[in-house]
Amino acid sequence: MRAAPHICIITPGALGSTPRVVKEAQVLTEAGFEVTVIATRTRDLVDLLDHDILARARWRAKRVDFRSRWKWRIRRTGQIALTRFFATTGWELFVDRGFSAFTGNLIAAAKEVKARLYIAHYPAALPAAAIAARSHDAIYAFDAEDFHLGDRPDGPANDLERRMIRAIEGRYLPGCAYVTAAAPGIADAYTDAYGISRPTVVLNVFPRIQAPAGPTPSGTARPGPSVYWFSQTIGPDRGLECAVRAIGSARSRPHLYLRGMPATGYIEGLRRVAMEAGAVDRLHVLPSAPSFQMERLAAVYDLGLSGEPGHTPDNRLALGNKLFTYLLAGLPIVASTIPSHVSFAAEVDGAMRLYAVDDAYALAAAIDGLCEDPRALATARAAAFALGQTRYNWDLEQSVLLTQIEASLSNGGKCARRSGVKNWRQL
Repeated sequence: MRAAPHICIITPGALGSTPRVVKEAQVLTEAGFEVTVIATRTRDLVDLLDHDILARARWRAKRVDFRSRWKWRIRRTGQIALTRFFATTGWELFVDRGFSAFTGNLIAAAKEVKARLYIAHYPAALPAAAIAARSHDAIYAFDAEDFHLGDRPDGPANDLERRMIRAIEGRYLPGCAYVTAAAPGIADAYTDAYGISRPTVVLNVFPRIQAPAGPTPSGTARPGPSVYWFSQTIGPDRGLECAVRAIGSARSRPHLYLRGMPATGYIEGLRRVAMEAGAVDRLHVLPSAPSFQMERLAAVYDLGLSGEPGHTPDNRLALGNKLFTYLLAGLPIVASTIPSHVSFAAEVDGAMRLYAVDDAYALAAAIDGLCEDPRALATARAAAFALGQTRYNWDLEQSVLLTQIEASLSNGGKCARRSGVKNWRQL
């Protein structure tokens, strides 16, 4: 019997902080592929989430350990030196390892795994996938969860980082068997930046099995009404200050629930904003939890918040995973008017309400429009749940990824973009 093709997925992140990698590994394993995931270990708190994932995984994991402070300092010192060489000379010889202290170790780990396809997540993993593929006469691919040239705000302070990302992606993307992107705007941005064919859009949605049993007319969290937000990190540039001011001015007197690991000192500052807004008793911080629990944890709240301020090009283009978590959980979305949200709202009519970026009064009005009208809230929650069940879920979306991978493996990496076949997903 012919052995199943081996696929190696590479990320500079920890398993617990990269749910898209975990979903990809799971679906490829279920499709019959042999799968190895190369990831990192950096913080003990995230390591606890890793353990939950590994306990359920049917694929292999190789985790490169960066938790030793002195070893990290050595790697970081070397990376800084290479970054300075690149900044001074422009020689791309230095850029792969100069961009990230993780890359050298990811390259070594990937070369130890003999696979037919190497899939990189994030620019720091792209050289590892390409070099390992060359070593084993294999093919490689790239998944763009973000538009990485736009990760940082515009301006000269971030010019060097953008130069390095452009050097890495510009060198390796043309050799990819395929490229995927997590949102239509990200796909378009990669085409514009590098002149490649439009990447296949694979939305950052989640399995239906993680959804609650059915829609409910309102949330059950108490005290309420309740507005819910989650992320890996509770920190700045996420629209949370605006949200706190909004709950302070909303007639319905909603409570704001935040789930994640607080950035150092951030919650203290947010509580000061809440005190000024008269809402300090209505701001609640919840502990982190494994990604596969997010939908059922979210389902007990009334509304889901996505308040992205659009402070970077990527932030204006991305569709955050919380949007799809909310739909699968049956929560209506209140979202800021960044371009990606405006486009998405047209696709989820009835389940999403928009407010002007950083406009607390507009956000308060959107919250009140649902929380003060039980019938409107029940209708919006039913619409959200239906969209999660029938359209925005991994059970359906995974077929896009599997089709792309199977096509690339079957033609030896001579992918559709090079042969002129237009099978790229249009949304």
